[in-house]
Amino acid sequence: MYSNSKTKKNTGVQLLCTLVISTLFSLSAGAQSQNSNSNSNNSNNNNNNGGNYSNYSQALECRDYRNQYQDAKRDLSKLCRDAGVGSGCEDKVASCSSDAGADGQLNLYSTAATALGTDNALGTALGVMGQGGGGGAGCPQYSYQDYFSKKDKYTDDLDKTEEDLAGLSDTKAEIQEDFNKEIADLQEDLNKAQEDLQEKKLQLEDDERDRVASHQKMQNDSQDSLEELGTQLLDLRGKVITAQRDKALQLIGMTDASAKRACTKAVSDEKTRMAKENSLGGLSSGTMISKAKRQKQDLIAIWNDCMTVYEQKRQALMESKTQELTMLDDQIKNVQNKMTRIDDSLTLAESQLEQIKAQSKTKGEQAEANLTKLMQNIQNKMTAAKQKLEQKLTTVATKTQQYGEKVNRLNTQISQLGVAPPSGATTTASAISGEMADKQNEIDELKTYVDSACGGGTDLKKNSTGSQGGRS
Repeated sequence: MYSNSKTKKNTGVQLLCTLVISTLFSLSAGAQSQNSNSNSNNSNNNNNNGGNYSNYSQALECRDYRNQYQDAKRDLSKLCRDAGVGSGCEDKVASCSSDAGADGQLNLYSTAATALGTDNALGTALGVMGQGGGGGAGCPQYSYQDYFSKKDKYTDDLDKTEEDLAGLSDTKAEIQEDFNKEIADLQEDLNKAQEDLQEKKLQLEDDERDRVASHQKMQNDSQDSLEELGTQLLDLRGKVITAQRDKALQLIGMTDASAKRACTKAVSDEKTRMAKENSLGGLSSGTMISKAKRQKQDLIAIWNDCMTVYEQKRQALMESKTQELTMLDDQIKNVQNKMTRIDDSLTLAESQLEQIKAQSKTKGEQAEANLTKLMQNIQNKMTAAKQKLEQKLTTVATKTQQYGEKVNRLNTQISQLGVAPPSGATTTASAISGEMADKQNEIDELKTYVDSACGGGTDLKKNSTGSQGGRS
């Protein structure tokens, strides 16, 4: 950068000097009349510039080379300032530009660090050691802006990585806490399921005992009812027998023969009464016959009435006993129906009791099966939770290793930045070494020319040798 611009500047100055010299030569022929004055002035100028010149053009050329010399010195100083190594930095630049140590050997620390890699702790340590040895010790590798830009970048990344690395401990604790909570919840579910099963069994047993007790009570009540109904049935049947016996006994006194005997006696008794009260003596025959007919008719009426009464009594007895027996028969059937219903209820209750026992047993077995299934599911979930925990912990361990390696790598990169350049440094000593060598060659050539062609006249400092030539 510096060499190209300065070379163009020198070339322009030389062309300008050549043009001026040519013009002066063309005018020298027409200025002979003023030769004495010009020679006097040239002599004074030569004396003032520190040399003896044969003509005016040589004086201008020497002045131009002296100016170039001063410009080159200023450029050299500017290069030193830009590199941040101060004035008179030739030796420092030469030292910083050497890739080998003072004895010309390779820096084994840096070489080993490069071979091992920045992710290796030993490589990191060797890299740091390599920064302190060899010809480049104390030499900035970057400009001020580049150095702190890189350092800030590495430092920010390092801070973030260390923060992430520290955060992994919290992450690991959270993972373990989540795992413990999940296992505790699953264990709580299992304990609750076992408690529910125990409560279920106890409830089933209580229900079964209640059912059995209820069945026993119903059996006892039914037995009492059956016994009472049995007594009622026996009593009713006894009443039927009594009613039938009374009917038979009463019907015996109401047979046709009995009725005729009773009615005959009634007629005979009426005749006797009539005979006593209504004597036929002293009556005419006609009157006697007429009265006899009326008495006969009255006796026939008594007979008929008597027979009718007996018939009605017998009919009433038959109807009364039939109704009584029918009522008793209905009562007997009602009692028998009640007893049948009670027997049916007992049979149904017995069957229901057996069903309840079977259902209780099935429910108990189903509850145990459900618990077994739940226990298996919880065991599977615990196994899955443990596997997930191991995977997460493996991931955390991997990230921990990666962050650790990154921290080592960033520390190595920060250490490999080398010495911090001074404020304002826009380049490095090693970067300007080539241009500085060219500038030193240019200075040496200008000094040699001024010393030989212009008689010296400028106080020049000795400078270190460069690597490339400048002015030809």
